[in-house]
Amino acid sequence: MAKIKKIISVTILLALFVCCSDSKLKIPETEGERLQILYSNAMDLVNKKDFVDAAILFEDIERQYPYSKWSNQAQLMTSFCYYKSHMYNESLDSLERFIALYPGSKKISYAYYLRALNYFEQIKDVERDQSMTEKAKTAFYEVTTKYPESQFAQDAYDKIDIINDRLAAKEIEIARYYQFSHQWISAINRYNEILENYKTSVYTAESLHRLVEIYYSLGLYEEAKKYAATLGHNFPESKWYAMSYDIIEEII
Repeated sequence: MAKIKKIISVTILLALFVCCSDSKLKIPETEGERLQILYSNAMDLVNKKDFVDAAILFEDIERQYPYSKWSNQAQLMTSFCYYKSHMYNESLDSLERFIALYPGSKKISYAYYLRALNYFEQIKDVERDQSMTEKAKTAFYEVTTKYPESQFAQDAYDKIDIINDRLAAKEIEIARYYQFSHQWISAINRYNEILENYKTSVYTAESLHRLVEIYYSLGLYEEAKKYAATLGHNFPESKWYAMSYDIIEEII
């Protein structure tokens, strides 16, 4: 991969020198001018959505001018371009370096946010391993706790809600299996897991209703009434409360 990047990088740089060789154009004389042209051309590639070549050029800027004022911005742009190219591991590697090298940067909140997005884009469906989902959730929480006033905080909160729905969906699949297999204790524990850890998810009302069903089946009517009352208080218009209400009417 590194060899391929080097070949592409040389090709891009040669193209830039060809462009600069036009007699009508001023050939950059200082290091600052050369750097500015490289950065400008990398941004042109971004605007053309040629993100892979842009990332390679930004990496060249990092490597050739590590102490310039453009270096940290180039590194962040490298991360962004790899993210846009769906090259998430490369983007994450670049972001980890940026966070380690520039903890005081004005754009550090964006680096944390972009890191979370890289994990978020790799989330699998609910039937598969959810380790990446957990990483995304942790990373978005880090954005909200470290930078609650940043422009990225609200979207981080929104993404956490989406992630919680996905994690709760996995839990409720397992809970339903236990319930319909009459493994009552395991089902109760799973539904309570949703109520405790994913209370804002779309599965909260169903979990409350399922607990009403289970406790009714076990003859524990007071427990069934308790969960039905909680369901009615929080979700009075839901279909789950209507179903629980029918069950409680049989007790009364």
